[in-house]
Amino acid sequence: MSEHDSRWMYRQVIDDMVVSCSGAGQVSAERIRVGVWNDNAAPDDLRQTALNRLVAGLDADQRDALAVVLAEEFASGMFNALEVLQAAQLEPFRVGYDGDPSDDFLGRLDGWSWPEDGSARG
Repeated sequence: MSEHDSRWMYRQVIDDMVVSCSGAGQVSAERIRVGVWNDNAAPDDLRQTALNRLVAGLDADQRDALAVVLAEEFASGMFNALEVLQAAQLEPFRVGYDGDPSDDFLGRLDGWSWPEDGSARG
């Protein structure tokens, strides 16, 4: 794989992680916000029905606070995965553009743009 392909893949993976944070990473948060963990929980599924009761017992502010925590934890998992990939020195995660790959991920979450020239720092 060429350096150009490697950097393209790096950007794609990080951008896919960012998109996941606003897609799949919001599923649990949205369940909490609407006040129903699993609308299709079987009565004998004790875990799901307990979660439904728990969420239903929270007021809107409590549900919102818990939803924020769940969404942040999803993003934290992405951050930690990038830390592991870099520590393992796996290509293309050995070096980031603006610090470590996990820093690039956080930057992209905050709307930071990739460098125009495509060069990595370090």
